[in-house]
Amino acid sequence: MMKNLKIIEISSVLAGPSVGMFFAELGSEVIKIENKLSNGDITRKWHQTMEDSDKQSAYFSSANWGKKHIFLDFNNSSDKKKLIKLVKAADILITNFKHGDAEKFNLTFKFCKSINQKIIYAKIEGFKTNPHRVAFDAIIQAETGFMSINGESGEQGVKMPVAMMDILAAHQLKEGILIALLKRKENSKAYCVSTTLEETGYASLANQASNYLMTNVVPRKMGSLHPNIAPYGEKVITKDKESFLLAIGTDKQFLKFSSYIGLSEKSMSEYKNNKKRVLNRKNLIKKIQKRVSQISAIEFSSNCIKLNIPIGKINTIENAFKSTAAQNMILKENVNGQITKRVASIAFKITN
Repeated sequence: MMKNLKIIEISSVLAGPSVGMFFAELGSEVIKIENKLSNGDITRKWHQTMEDSDKQSAYFSSANWGKKHIFLDFNNSSDKKKLIKLVKAADILITNFKHGDAEKFNLTFKFCKSINQKIIYAKIEGFKTNPHRVAFDAIIQAETGFMSINGESGEQGVKMPVAMMDILAAHQLKEGILIALLKRKENSKAYCVSTTLEETGYASLANQASNYLMTNVVPRKMGSLHPNIAPYGEKVITKDKESFLLAIGTDKQFLKFSSYIGLSEKSMSEYKNNKKRVLNRKNLIKKIQKRVSQISAIEFSSNCIKLNIPIGKINTIENAFKSTAAQNMILKENVNGQITKRVASIAFKITN
């Protein structure tokens, strides 16, 4: 089904292009339309200091694998005719126009539906509350509450180090498109699928939102700690100075962990249920750290894994990509003699 789809992507930066790349990975034909006047997607110029500015940036590469690129000027009548021809033949049109640009270029859902009665028109916008505002990921993280809960206690809030709102909005749009494809199969109608970064931000607060909505307690910065579980998010350092994260979510896991690291029966009783552990987590982690500091990283990791105790070594990106699983997700593409690399956006498999 996906290999027969033709996708037109009139989108830039990360959210919209991520959706286009998702369909490219599924085998669809994806044509990315870029602004001829500005030399294309702005992220083509988002180079790190060590990158060659004449080559395709790593940032642009991250969301633009497997696409055909066409540069057009929407104000040029000849180019506009080419675009209309592409839209007429498309299954899906992906856009993230600035507010008013769809009307300006006569590329609204109403118009596209009039020339293509089966089109799925997918759009990502910024602020739901004020569509005129410029919306970048960091601003959405700030205004939807994410920055206020991200970071260590007592420090200023920080944004997540990837454009998480863009990535999550892309997932929202993918889900909507897939539902629209199912509906179109039933009735052959055109559909408009839309989301905003702002709504995505609120939707993604998940349990943190419920914690506030149900108790009226405003979530606070806790570093890696989990507000509802302990020891979950606590960091420990082994005898050979390797750092690990604990994610112990059940009483059974804690009992096995306590026994393994040699906590006394009295300690195990003192922290026997999750509520007690959350209330007394500071004292608990001191006792855990004292024990773990006497164990080597290899021994700690292997024994916890054998006992089904959820812990994880805190890896750098470099170390993480030494994993076979990570290596198998790398997509390469030769662009004008430049070997570009990115990690696949698809992490699922469907079998029968």
